[in-house]
Amino acid sequence: MRAKARYFGIGFRLVFAFSVLAFSTILVSSVSYSTFNETLNRLTEIQQEDMVSLEEAARLNDLARTIISTSFIILSAESDQERDQAMQEIERSLSTMSELMVDFPDYNQYFKNLINQINYNLSLLYTNEVKMQVLNTQFKDLLSGLFPFLIATDQWLSQLNDTKKTAINHNELRRLLHYQFGLAEKLYNDLTFNELDNTILRLEKVGSNWWEFWQAGQLENTDPSLNKRLVFINNMMSRQGKLFNLKNQQIDLNYQQKFLWGNSRLQLHQLAVQVESYAKRVNQQVDSEIDATEQRLLKNMKLALSVSFFSLCAAVFFSWFYVRNNILQRIRDLQSSMRLISSGKLNTPIQIKGHDEITEMAKDVLLFQANSLKLEQTNKQLITLQNELVQSGKLAALGGLSVGITHEINQPLTAVNSHLHSASIWLERQQLDKVKNSLCKIEKLIAKTSVITQHLKSFARKSDGKLEKVCVSSVITEALELLSSRIDYGKCKISYVPLDNYFVSANAIRLEQVMVNIIANALDAVEGVDDAHIHIYVTESDHSLCIKVKDNGEGIISEDLPHIFDPFFTKKMVGKGLGLGLSITFNIIKDFNGNLSVQSERGKGATFTIELKKLNEECSSDAKY
Repeated sequence: MRAKARYFGIGFRLVFAFSVLAFSTILVSSVSYSTFNETLNRLTEIQQEDMVSLEEAARLNDLARTIISTSFIILSAESDQERDQAMQEIERSLSTMSELMVDFPDYNQYFKNLINQINYNLSLLYTNEVKMQVLNTQFKDLLSGLFPFLIATDQWLSQLNDTKKTAINHNELRRLLHYQFGLAEKLYNDLTFNELDNTILRLEKVGSNWWEFWQAGQLENTDPSLNKRLVFINNMMSRQGKLFNLKNQQIDLNYQQKFLWGNSRLQLHQLAVQVESYAKRVNQQVDSEIDATEQRLLKNMKLALSVSFFSLCAAVFFSWFYVRNNILQRIRDLQSSMRLISSGKLNTPIQIKGHDEITEMAKDVLLFQANSLKLEQTNKQLITLQNELVQSGKLAALGGLSVGITHEINQPLTAVNSHLHSASIWLERQQLDKVKNSLCKIEKLIAKTSVITQHLKSFARKSDGKLEKVCVSSVITEALELLSSRIDYGKCKISYVPLDNYFVSANAIRLEQVMVNIIANALDAVEGVDDAHIHIYVTESDHSLCIKVKDNGEGIISEDLPHIFDPFFTKKMVGKGLGLGLSITFNIIKDFNGNLSVQSERGKGATFTIELKKLNEECSSDAKY
């Protein structure tokens, strides 16, 4: 029965459903394949007939734009190299355009002539711009050299004696010379022939005025060098001078450039219009072909959609009535049960329905649930054993302290026995005051013994493990009292100054066990050391409090540091310990959400650091110890 049920399981049902969907898909694919072949053939025709023309039209359009944008650089270039590169780019574009137009069916002589005219005009424009740059450089150099010449001439005039200065009207002549130089600089910005004529007339007038002053002084023979300089300046500033000649050529070239640039722009515009017209015609042809193809695709698409709709209905039916209501619902139920089990609710019931793969999965989860219950029981037993191990560790620590504790208790008991004997003697002698005094001493000794036994009882009892407010200073003090006899016997000096009563989140009994273990371990380390010394100090930060126990023993070698908190790891002699003390201590601190670490160098002692969460209040009345 089971084999037959599995034959019609999820796999068989899914295969059947996907077979139906596959059949529908094949139908859709057949229609799509037919549509694809038809479309491919049409696109091939478009590619062979129209796309070449469209591509050439696009290239022509790009070349026309390149020629138009690059032509501006001829006039605006800042260097000859940039201007040469622009002209070379234009020539390459025009050459490529000529080669492309040869293949056009409507190519005619008009395009040839237009391209040749554009090339000719732009070449002339380039040549004129080069000449213009040369003239500008010459004009600037001439003005730049004229100014130092004027300054030197002015210094010569200033060196004339007073008689000569008076004869040539020195101050007025100098003013006119400087004014004439300023007019000469204005020539650089003149852009028209009218402006040039107006400026040169003013230059000649000013030059005539200061030249009259010079001739009136009759110094041509007495100062021939100065006279030669002034004659040079007067000739340079005249219409026959080089300044006028250079500026006249500049303006003439400027007019030519404007004319050539206007013709070039008109011709480039005509070229762009023709190229755009051709590209538009090709685009219209391609659009008409694409529209026809779209109509055929639309017809085939309707057929494919009809078949796809049938396939969709079948898929929805299968998904809703089988996958959703059967497979997915059972998987959700199983998932919910698994989630509850993972959250700790191990007794969650597992529903087993049907005879398929999900049923087998539910059975596996049921087996996992049983194993988890066993594991939980095992963990509880381990926790119980761990608590027993901690308790055994405390009792073992008390056993190690038994000799000292016995001595602590025997001392007051011996004294009590002595005082009882004395009291009986005083009572026989009817000396009641002395009897009363002995009884008071006996009461104090019994109270001292009671404190010791109460402390031992408190330390030995099992802890509930709950975190509570614990005063650090009280715990350290109690631990030192438990170890006081061993400290005195070992003649070890303890340095500890209790701080303010800050408290931490811990368990009082277990924290005292930690301190007893660590301090006892430090006492073992300093055994046999001269001037044995143990430092205990507490430091605090914003959120934590550290208890440090430092000894001056032999220290721990570096190889042993990584294993110091491992169970049963010990370097003590046989019978001195099992190596569980520090391991238990480490786990107790972890239960407090704290940290225990050790730093040591061989020959420099060791420092154990306990880091616990600090509660930012002083110890209150509800704090333990």
